[in-house]
Amino acid sequence: MAEYLLQSPNQQIFTDISGHLSLLGFYNYARTHKDCWVTLNFDGINFMDANLCSLLFAMIHHLKASRNVKTFIDFNSARVDLNIFSRNGFFSHVAGKQFTFKPFDNRDTTIPLSCFSQDDVDGFCNYIERDFLHQRGLESLTLQDKEKVKNSYFEIYDNVGLHANTNEPIFICGQYFPKQCELKFTLVDLGDGFLKKITEFTKNNGRITKGSAAIDWAIKGNSTKVGALGGTGLKRIFCYCYKSGGSMHIISDDCYYNLTNKNVTTHSVPYPFVGTTIHLIFHFLRNGN
Repeated sequence: MAEYLLQSPNQQIFTDISGHLSLLGFYNYARTHKDCWVTLNFDGINFMDANLCSLLFAMIHHLKASRNVKTFIDFNSARVDLNIFSRNGFFSHVAGKQFTFKPFDNRDTTIPLSCFSQDDVDGFCNYIERDFLHQRGLESLTLQDKEKVKNSYFEIYDNVGLHANTNEPIFICGQYFPKQCELKFTLVDLGDGFLKKITEFTKNNGRITKGSAAIDWAIKGNSTKVGALGGTGLKRIFCYCYKSGGSMHIISDDCYYNLTNKNVTTHSVPYPFVGTTIHLIFHFLRNGN
């Protein structure tokens, strides 16, 4: 059985370009295999943002669907500090027992890992309203801001079916950090990414050929569907993060797009993962108990 040692600088994986590349290391190693098992060993890390479990599980799902590569988690290598993976349901999902063992979070800091098909509208909406927006870390958000975020995510979910050209599930989870007064939330789809359709749509009008330009085009409220408001969800979240001092990271095609502290930076991603990953980070939240 092949084995991959998950590693990162300082043995910590955060929601940033470095953390993304660490998880990509596992994906790009495993996808060179076929019809086999790969062991994922956590000895190389002692901390990982739990919201990144949605990205890691999306990779595990895609490897199995596209290469018949199944992932075995070396549970003995997951140190005590990584018990968050049990509390948010990641271990249960990887083991295929998410319906047998319901996660229990005695610290009330996780937004559990979940997967939603594109026709499970009710399930997704209930998750956003119940598990996400009612997480204790977001108590300080105004009702108006919660409505903005909720409607934005509903639109993003709809747009996966309209634009991403995939029947694969959407993966989602998050984590609240009381000491840092911030909450991190991640959504992943396994579709085409932004660039393919945007390049085709703009071929007669300033054709867009780069991932960074495609993301920038989308968050300005543009849509590849004529007469649709398909980009307003991303634009709304972008504006909210910009005004509130939050962060929004979008990874699609070969670009890692990062809005933090009202500044935008982009990074090139070698050998990228499929689809689109969106991280939303709320800062300056009221410190919960």
